[in-house]
Amino acid sequence: MSGFDYGSGRVAAGFGGAAVAGHPSSTLAGANALAAGGSAIDACLAMAACDWATMPDMCGPGGDLFALWRTKDGKVAAVNGGGPAPARYAHPSSEADRAGYCLVPGAPAAFAHLARTASRLGLDAALAPAEAVARRGSAVGARLDKQLQALPDGPLRRALAAANGGRLPRTGERLSMPGLGESLAAWRHSGSADSELRAATADWRGGGASLGEEEALAFRVEDEAALSLSFGAWTVHGQPPLSQSVGTLAALGIAGADSVREDDPVHRTHMLVEAYKRAYAGLGGLRDGNDPHGYAKGLLAPAAMRAARESIDHRAGEGPAMSRNYGETTQCAAVDADGTVCTLIHSLYRPFGGRVLARNGWLSNDRGAAFGSGDNAPVPGQRPRHTLVGILMSHPEEGSFAFGTPGAQAQTQTNLQIAVSLMRDPASAAAALAAPRWSFIGGAQIAVEARMPARELDALAGRGHRIALRPPSDWLMGSVGLVGARGSRRIAVADHRREALALAV
Repeated sequence: MSGFDYGSGRVAAGFGGAAVAGHPSSTLAGANALAAGGSAIDACLAMAACDWATMPDMCGPGGDLFALWRTKDGKVAAVNGGGPAPARYAHPSSEADRAGYCLVPGAPAAFAHLARTASRLGLDAALAPAEAVARRGSAVGARLDKQLQALPDGPLRRALAAANGGRLPRTGERLSMPGLGESLAAWRHSGSADSELRAATADWRGGGASLGEEEALAFRVEDEAALSLSFGAWTVHGQPPLSQSVGTLAALGIAGADSVREDDPVHRTHMLVEAYKRAYAGLGGLRDGNDPHGYAKGLLAPAAMRAARESIDHRAGEGPAMSRNYGETTQCAAVDADGTVCTLIHSLYRPFGGRVLARNGWLSNDRGAAFGSGDNAPVPGQRPRHTLVGILMSHPEEGSFAFGTPGAQAQTQTNLQIAVSLMRDPASAAAALAAPRWSFIGGAQIAVEARMPARELDALAGRGHRIALRPPSDWLMGSVGLVGARGSRRIAVADHRREALALAV
């Protein structure tokens, strides 16, 4: 395995492929899949399954899973593994009823579909590393330590402690998920997740979920067409609805090519912030059951984006109120020797989801908490909008990139900033991830990392932006995992804001 990391393991380059994930053990599984001749999708599947064992607060087979990829011949496809509200779903009246927010888990169907239709190595190879990690354990990072210690006393906390010598592990100690390891072994050997999903569903219902066994087993996914935006010689693709990736693409189109080329960082940031406010305002009508693909197409119509751009003033405008959820999500990405790039993102929604741990190690999700009011109101059989976003970019001379990030509503904005930086300098992907970030948080207010130069902060404030300073490297701004294929070279870059790692082969 070869690569360079500038001393931190954040950047890697090679010729046989590259991978990045939010936990080192997951990244290693992805790199090993590439080294074994697997594709970018094989690597992402191996990393995602390992994530279930290494980051159980963020994701699991009881949650959702979304993938977006571009093959070496330019074919782009997506899988949306987000399930609907159960037929008997009744939106909880109390936030404390985490179990009641459980929706149909889409991760098992999405994972199986990708392994069956788009991988080289198959299901067994995708699950085997995760089984081993779940059984032997993985090192707890500072972020997971904090989430474990924050768990209230109850069945989940006691079950995790019992599986780990009677207490919750701390930073640097071993977290084992033996029940999950046994479940993944059963899935591998049978070739189907149905028995495990059936068992998990029964336990979740016992804990307060309204999910029926048959509706969980009936959920299926197919490849979907990704969103697309032509931007000069670049083509940018986003995860299809109900992902809010249309917000990233629309903001880019509203800002326009002149803003991307603009050398004045203050004016460029101003235009991007104001473009995003207009794009975000348009997301309010994006909902299931109302032709979300057609709605997204309308937001990306050139005339609509041009009209929005022409409405931008020299001074900051008042944007819509923003509800900011700081749930947990993790993302991985891979590029293979052929040049296929893939980004995968998955989640339980809030930390440890619905906090109901089935005996087979599957945690229930609480994705129903993403429902809101108006067009996003809870309806049985429909899905809520979600912030899980994957982005692809390709250029006939500059190559292909795939990336994504956790970060709730900051996801669409962080991805926007990465896309603009790559367009400005495709050879400097690491610098794009390292640059200080901003995030619109409602009205005229933007959160800004304190590393942004004081001159730029003052100039933005002079234009009417209300600055909320955040730490210099703020975890709320996400943790981008990026891969790229440029000529014969394959790169992966891991964000320094969390505990991600990049490796190349």
